[in-house]
Amino acid sequence: MPALPCQPQATPTTVQPTEPHQRHAANTTANGFLSNHLRPLAGLLAALCLAVVSPVQAQLRETTNRIGITMVSIPAGSFAMGSCKVTSDMVEENKKRAFLGQPALSTNCVGSDPDASDSEVPQHTVRVPAFQLGKTEVTLGQFKQFIAAAGRSDLVSDDFMKYNRFGDNVPVTMVNWNDAQDFIAWLNQTEGKGWRLPSEAEWEYACRAGGNHTYCGSNDVGSVGWYDGKIGERPRAVATKQHNAWGLHDMSGNVYEWVQDWYHDSYRGAPTDGSAWTSGGRQDARVVRGGSWFNFARDTRAAFRFIGSPDVRLSYFGFRVARTAP
Repeated sequence: MPALPCQPQATPTTVQPTEPHQRHAANTTANGFLSNHLRPLAGLLAALCLAVVSPVQAQLRETTNRIGITMVSIPAGSFAMGSCKVTSDMVEENKKRAFLGQPALSTNCVGSDPDASDSEVPQHTVRVPAFQLGKTEVTLGQFKQFIAAAGRSDLVSDDFMKYNRFGDNVPVTMVNWNDAQDFIAWLNQTEGKGWRLPSEAEWEYACRAGGNHTYCGSNDVGSVGWYDGKIGERPRAVATKQHNAWGLHDMSGNVYEWVQDWYHDSYRGAPTDGSAWTSGGRQDARVVRGGSWFNFARDTRAAFRFIGSPDVRLSYFGFRVARTAP
């Protein structure tokens, strides 16, 4: 009997690249039928499936503020954060254990990812409270409104104009972590309280959207993300690829997204309550998630994480805002 999908399905939107491929050194369900004997059981399972999905779908309301940022209400829940991987340290330790006749260390997780890095482990369960997250990355048009209203023309450097010349509906780039915090402070003054960057756990939870895909909403990166320079050396307009099950676009690819957390080289000791990790680790570094148009597909995986100085501005770094649920 075919599997009955309990996960809400995203509607694919096919967008063909318009520029030649350039590779960078930096980084059906099957058709079938049910027999007459299985149809009653299938109907019962479908009803149970609907009962599980409906409460989640009901919470995914959207609201749009005065500058055009659409926020999606993300339901509370728990998920397995990170990757399942035998780390290089474990490999070395297991060599010694084999020599000594001792049992090997195990990952205590299922489904090892060959593309995973040591920074993505250990995989651990995180409980995330309800919150709101931007449907897309912050666009140039939205960021321009902040620049004009807050008198921040100092942000409009030659490089800012050079790398943000592709239209107001493209993610703003050449913004560092501190710039994102300034934008958020302005939102809290003009749009009510609670605006912030997402925590790293919130980001990955929303990316996965109740599923376990390799990328944010699919096992096919091309359906959900702009990546690998195949679109030319620039980001593209938001929401032109398939969204994930919770209606979020561009979580994989297009531009990296700043999160609130300080960078740590693994998840050992990480919070399990969905909060940002702002102690220990690299206080001089922050986490960015999602990969970008500049990266290979492996760097747009749901579990992939990268490091950035809070004052660095790059043509493939942007951000997405979160808001504490009222």
